[in-house]
Amino acid sequence: MNAQQLLTRLQDTSPDGPLDRLAALVVEHELSQPLTTLLPPSLLARAVTQALEGAVASPTAERELAKALQHLQEQLTQDKRTVREAVPPELAKAGVELASRRYSPDRALVLALLDRPPVRTLVGALLLNVLIDFSRKVSAPVTENRIAKGFSGLARLAAEQARNSGALGGIAGALSDEIERQVEKRARDFVDSALSGIFQQVADALSNPTRHAEHAELRVALLDGVLGLPLSRLGRELGQVDVPGGTAVARKGLAQWLASGRALPELEAFITRAMERDGQRPVREVLGAFGLLDTFQAMGRESVRGRLGPIVGSTPFARWMEEVMREP
Repeated sequence: MNAQQLLTRLQDTSPDGPLDRLAALVVEHELSQPLTTLLPPSLLARAVTQALEGAVASPTAERELAKALQHLQEQLTQDKRTVREAVPPELAKAGVELASRRYSPDRALVLALLDRPPVRTLVGALLLNVLIDFSRKVSAPVTENRIAKGFSGLARLAAEQARNSGALGGIAGALSDEIERQVEKRARDFVDSALSGIFQQVADALSNPTRHAEHAELRVALLDGVLGLPLSRLGRELGQVDVPGGTAVARKGLAQWLASGRALPELEAFITRAMERDGQRPVREVLGAFGLLDTFQAMGRESVRGRLGPIVGSTPFARWMEEVMREP
């Protein structure tokens, strides 16, 4: 067989033809490699680091992101559908089913998320304002509201909200005896101790496995609220986001991390840990475990065949083939 005959056969792109079988050999070779050989953590870490460095250094990246978000915001604002109407019904149904599954979070986790200083400030301001409002009914000096003078702007805002809502009014009835005795003197200490108890009770309620049905009902109700939101409202909310400011903060943080010299080793360490369990397994074995082997084989074979076709059909490849065939 001379060079031209071999070249003609290689240029046959029919299914199961020479080129297709060559593509299959390439794919099978790659799939037989360990995951860390095909995707070395060091290479992935360098790729991510370089991509981040390019994005941070780009003078147009921030502007393009702002334009993309503005375009999305305009699209959402003009969309008359709700989230439920925009999401495939099968996915919405699956979401409700997932939210309905039995699950109660860990009590310590709930408490760690709830019992934070800003939350304590807000809830404490609401509770303290209820106590003060009640005290006005039983003790004239309390009307001066001296206790609330040192509150922050957030607390004052919470207090204004409390005045317009009766949701916390029931607390005052249970505490009326204590309030009548010494509201001004002990209100702050009382609120501080009450807050800890409130957060403890909320954590107990949300983490109690015997109340899993109520937890599921709460999650479903929250999901239903999200699905019922009009997309136009989400668009208006997105329009209120300070995209340039937020992007600037993110870029600054990334730039500082990249300049610290820790980014590359930390990324590599993270990827290495992520591959710790399956890194030495052949790629075909990992894909097969997830039912993806056939898909990746077919797509890989098609992709490689498509890339090899123009190469074997090119003039430089033909010249290379002739040179190889002439060599002794």
